[in-house]
Amino acid sequence: MKKLTHIITLIIIALYSSYSVAQEPPTSLQSNVTEDAKFTGLVTFAFYKDIEAGDKFYSEIMGLTKTYQRSATRIFRISPTSAIGLMDLNAVEGAEVMNKDMGFSFLIEKTEDVDRWYEYLISKGVEVYAKPSNGTRTPVRSVHFYDSDGYDIEIFAWLPGAEMFEKF
Repeated sequence: MKKLTHIITLIIIALYSSYSVAQEPPTSLQSNVTEDAKFTGLVTFAFYKDIEAGDKFYSEIMGLTKTYQRSATRIFRISPTSAIGLMDLNAVEGAEVMNKDMGFSFLIEKTEDVDRWYEYLISKGVEVYAKPSNGTRTPVRSVHFYDSDGYDIEIFAWLPGAEMFEKF
C-alpha cells in the first residue's frame, strides 16, 4: 500500500508542478485558460482484481471500444471526450482497494433507452439491483447494476424538462 501511495503522490507532484501556482481555484483556472490549454476529455480509472473479466465486461456486455491496452491497463472510449480505465490491482505490489463505494454513471440521450438497457443487461445475465425508475431526488430515469468487479454502474437519461446549467 505504501508503494501505491508513493506512486500516486509522485504523479500528483508531477502534474501539479507542470502548472503555475495561482490564487484561484482550479475551476476558475479551467474557465480562464486559452482554448488550446483547456481540458479535452476525461479518463476515470478504477482498480480491478480481475482485469480480464473487466475487459470482457466492458467490451462484450457494455459494447465499448478499447482504445488502449497494456498488461496492467485498459482504456475504453465512452464518448469522443471521455473514457473508463481499468488498472490491474495485481500489477501493483501490496495494493489494496480500500473503498468500493464508487461507481460509474453512463449518460444516454433517451429515457426509453434506459428500459432497453435493462432488458439487454438481464438477457446477458448481469446482476441488476435497481430496475429502471425515475429519480425521487434527481430528475433522471436510471437503472443500476454491478460490473464484473462489483463496481456500481448506473445508466441514466435526464427526464424531459430537467433544468441544467449546461447540457453535456
